[in-house]
Amino acid sequence: MAPKSIYEQVAETIKKTPFAKAIVFEKKKYNYHQFGREILKAAGRLAALGIKPRDVVTVLLPNSPDSVFIFYGLSAIGAIAYNIHPLTPAPTVAKMMKRVNSKYLISLINTAHTNWESMPNDVKVIGVNPYIGISFFKASYLNYLGRNTEGVIKYWKIKGLPTVPLYSPKEEREDAVYLNTGGTNGEPKVVRISNESMNHVGANSYQLIGGKVSDIGIMTAVPMFHVLGLGMAIHVPFSAGASACLILKFNTKEAINQMKRGNATVIIGVPALYNALLSRDKFYGPHLKKQIVAYLGGDYCPMSLIERWNAAMEKYGSKARLFVGYGLTETSTACNVNTLGGRNKYGTVGKPLPEVLNKIIDPDTGEECPPNKYGEILIGGPSIMSGYFDDDKLNEKTLTKDKEGNTWLHTMDYGCIDEDGYLHFKQRLRRIVKINAETLCPSDVEEVVNSLPGIYESYCYGVPNNRKGNVFRLLAVIRRGDHPWSEEEAEKAIKEAIKKSLPPAYFPDKIVFMKKLPRTPLGKVDISSIEGAKTH
Repeated sequence: MAPKSIYEQVAETIKKTPFAKAIVFEKKKYNYHQFGREILKAAGRLAALGIKPRDVVTVLLPNSPDSVFIFYGLSAIGAIAYNIHPLTPAPTVAKMMKRVNSKYLISLINTAHTNWESMPNDVKVIGVNPYIGISFFKASYLNYLGRNTEGVIKYWKIKGLPTVPLYSPKEEREDAVYLNTGGTNGEPKVVRISNESMNHVGANSYQLIGGKVSDIGIMTAVPMFHVLGLGMAIHVPFSAGASACLILKFNTKEAINQMKRGNATVIIGVPALYNALLSRDKFYGPHLKKQIVAYLGGDYCPMSLIERWNAAMEKYGSKARLFVGYGLTETSTACNVNTLGGRNKYGTVGKPLPEVLNKIIDPDTGEECPPNKYGEILIGGPSIMSGYFDDDKLNEKTLTKDKEGNTWLHTMDYGCIDEDGYLHFKQRLRRIVKINAETLCPSDVEEVVNSLPGIYESYCYGVPNNRKGNVFRLLAVIRRGDHPWSEEEAEKAIKEAIKKSLPPAYFPDKIVFMKKLPRTPLGKVDISSIEGAKTH
């Protein structure tokens, strides 16, 4: 079968279901016919700017119809979309663009001029107003914020080419998307994702949801610079003929309203999203019966969060349940997941998707581990990345081949596969801490703390200690919902819970209460920025 672009896969859906609902954004809706027309309009505008096949186009946009049209429009003309967090500082954006030789930047109109000021003269900066054609007042306000348009091309005023030659990939593993990934230290790595990888996710993940396609409205609150948002919440519904309910910036009021209207019947999100919804009184009610299923990824999930969500669904008569999946940017989103219909196991991150391979190796010897023995998780199959951009040394270390010719991704994650083939994910290998020569996992502490009703989220990590080698320290965020705890109540509850549930070695030397966890531009917890926080 000839390779096809991510646009070509969605174009097949557009042809099959032209009048099905495709996109919901606030009160605006698009069917698939309108969706396809807008993609080609975007392709015409992008081509008119001089963008050619294999050009790298940097995109700093939140979720909106224009973001989706531009994403698929770039694919239609053969360009590579490099999606970056919209709030990334302009000098950092310029540095990232130089690294991948990107000469085009698409950003919100209100930040476009600031970005332009940091760019070399040969970079074209395009400003987008996502409310044009959606809301006159919101569009006017955003234009007012971005009134300094020196050096900026207004996207909505570009006269697009009437017809554009549509691009088909020449090779199966041809790059389609660049996404940043990385930990708490150093520069982010640029992950190269192919058309094949994205299309494999799109074509094989709808079965996780099941049911009538027309009933499926996926809440797309996770942004498109995040692989979970781009893969599972964008490309999966559009590959299957379902709809995506786009949320520009997540807030519980908008999310709950869309759930009540029946536009968001499937939720795909990170733990913070579910925690936020559960903290609001208006979340609860008969409208929950419309929910079909929910999936969680992107970060470690405590079992208590799943239990709280499922209890709410059961109380209001919904058969929906929250299932945990596992994946990385390097696997083009989920590679393992629990599902409805009995293919799930409590305490695991599920079985692999079709054609995805799992195995566990001993980090010291490299030998494959037997069932139930913990080691490094390796993933194989068509959804894994093509490699990191311009980093041969890291690629040689991260992507290895076995005797059968299978390519394996070394995830640097710690887990095991049980006797039934379910994957158990514990945490990142580098987060494991040795205390009194015993190997302990900070996630054990986080699970206990996050189970408390007054705690929004927490992060546990190791710090050096002369007597024990290391000790645990805990960051905690108190739930800001309708009935918040005081710090004193939270501290007492945390200490009692840890003492009751875990051995003494797990007890943290300090508890640091914060308004929110400090994070890097990639969303990872940044423990280097907690200096001066209040400790107990």
